[in-house]
Amino acid sequence: MAVFTRYFRISANIPRELAHIDEPYLLLANHYGRYDPFVISHFIIKPPNFISSDAILRDWPIGTFFKGLGAMPKKKGMRDSHIIREMVKVIRSGGALALFPEGTRSWTGETLYIDPSIAKLVKLLQVPVITAKMQGAYAFDPRWARPLRRAKMVIEYKMILTKEEVKHLSGEELLSRVRTNLYHDDIAWQRQHKIKIRSSKRAEHLDLVLFACPRCHGFAGFVSRKNSFFCKTCDLAVHVDDHGFLRAATGKNLPFDNVKDWFAWQAETFIRWVSGQLATKAAQPLFTSAKLNIAVATGTAKMQPAGKGTVDFYHNRLQINYDEGEGLLLADIDSLGPQYMERIEFFYRHKAYRLTSIAAREPGVKWELAINVAWYKAGLEHKMSPYFKHLVAGNA
Repeated sequence: MAVFTRYFRISANIPRELAHIDEPYLLLANHYGRYDPFVISHFIIKPPNFISSDAILRDWPIGTFFKGLGAMPKKKGMRDSHIIREMVKVIRSGGALALFPEGTRSWTGETLYIDPSIAKLVKLLQVPVITAKMQGAYAFDPRWARPLRRAKMVIEYKMILTKEEVKHLSGEELLSRVRTNLYHDDIAWQRQHKIKIRSSKRAEHLDLVLFACPRCHGFAGFVSRKNSFFCKTCDLAVHVDDHGFLRAATGKNLPFDNVKDWFAWQAETFIRWVSGQLATKAAQPLFTSAKLNIAVATGTAKMQPAGKGTVDFYHNRLQINYDEGEGLLLADIDSLGPQYMERIEFFYRHKAYRLTSIAAREPGVKWELAINVAWYKAGLEHKMSPYFKHLVAGNA
């Protein structure tokens, strides 16, 4: 990690007492990429046990590697009393904990909504709370990219709550302290610092996040290659410059020069469209994903291949079309969203499903937004992703 952080220009502003802390603590961090747990832990002598999505722990060898480092699995988006008991055990045995209270990695570089339940956890654990705010991580390792990019990242460590403050402050005060100290807009940070991204693949896999075209207003998605990406439907071509900002390579100027503003427009536009489509209860699917590897697991077991096929998103179900095709009611699906490597994963009646694109990359966030609209319309708000609740409620 010493070589890794030097090569990728990762540094830390951390007080000596935090770097050498030798008591139980809770570390909270904003979340961007795959290497966040390793980078954050590197600068503290007493390493924490991380809470991780159970999806990544199902895979070998990375799952075995994470477990060996003390990662503790949690089902994303679902209440899990078992993990709370395990966290308490770690603290009582003198260990430390770390988690990402956003619940997922940021698509845009801006900190996502932090659920109020984090204040209850802080009260339960009764230990000092440290924040690690990553700045520049969206240029180094955005969730949609594959190869890491050489840029510059600075991690700001801060003790935001002492043990005494945790004991005496109210839940609202604790939550406010956490949200204030973790919020970060990496697009604004990059606009100010203008760090050069040393990569010849600055646009590759950006189509996993952006799928709505501001020129033709279609949702067919994009094809990305090296430093550019192209609409599958119209002639829009977009170039990603040395600092990660966007400009049209052909035709009129873009209405956005960054992923954050584009994503916000895309989400609102797509939510309104899905809401209208659901209201018609049409016989045809809203959209389809072709050429998928479909895998299924029961309990905490490893994923087992179930076949290859397509999946249709209907107004009331997901229709999986392969050797043993099945229709899964949207109302009975839990925690659907993109996980490690942006694969679409969800739970359905005691089973875990994984959909992995074989050819064209499938933006999992498109599916997550769509099913959140469906849940909202069906009165199943408790199933919704916390970071999309207000967005869906304001546009559906």
